[in-house]
Amino acid sequence: MIVTGRGDCVLRVTPTLYEWAGGAAALRKLFERFYERVRADDLLAPVFAGMDPEHPSTLRPGWARSSAGPRTTRPRAAGTPTWSGATSAGR
Repeated sequence: MIVTGRGDCVLRVTPTLYEWAGGAAALRKLFERFYERVRADDLLAPVFAGMDPEHPSTLRPGWARSSAGPRTTRPRAAGTPTWSGATSAGR
């Protein structure tokens, strides 16, 4: 929730995108439905065929953070590249 105002006077309370969308339960359902449809799609299924079944659950914390949700993340496993490391490798 984002609160704007001066001192003790609250002028406006605006839900974050995360809150507006329905929070953790809605985000979980979104990812479940998306990947169910991807696996059933003739064009996309082969692209995601080798995907680890746990992959969607690893994406949810980042999506939650980027939509102003809670900052609950698991520590990265040793040797797991960051996005910048993954994209700049070999340069």
